[in-house]
Amino acid sequence: MTSGRKGQKGRQSKYDISLKRRIAKDYQSGDQSTTQLGKIYNVPHQYISRWSEQFSCELAVHVNSRAMTEQETKELEALQKRLLAVEKKLEYEQMRNFALETMIDLAKTELGIDVRKNSGAKQPEE
Repeated sequence: MTSGRKGQKGRQSKYDISLKRRIAKDYQSGDQSTTQLGKIYNVPHQYISRWSEQFSCELAVHVNSRAMTEQETKELEALQKRLLAVEKKLEYEQMRNFALETMIDLAKTELGIDVRKNSGAKQPEE
């Protein structure tokens, strides 16, 4: 036995990874079935399904990398600006939360006031 990826033991693949990618790409972007591609590349059609699934995320980027229209470009820029604004607001709220938590901790240690609610505490009767 040989040592495989990440030190795992196992047999080496009979097929090169570049060939697997090429076949998976042909399957995902073409009109041919796994059986047809299996005959072309002389590999079992079951392997092609497995490789297609294995490389699906990697190949999705390449398949969908067509040129964007002007409208899509504008929408992308608007979404990027919105994302930046939301990230800034999140950062502000996280700092605000930290400041409030610090104030509550100080009120407890310095003044002896426990501001946090105790879940088991009885509510005052009206």
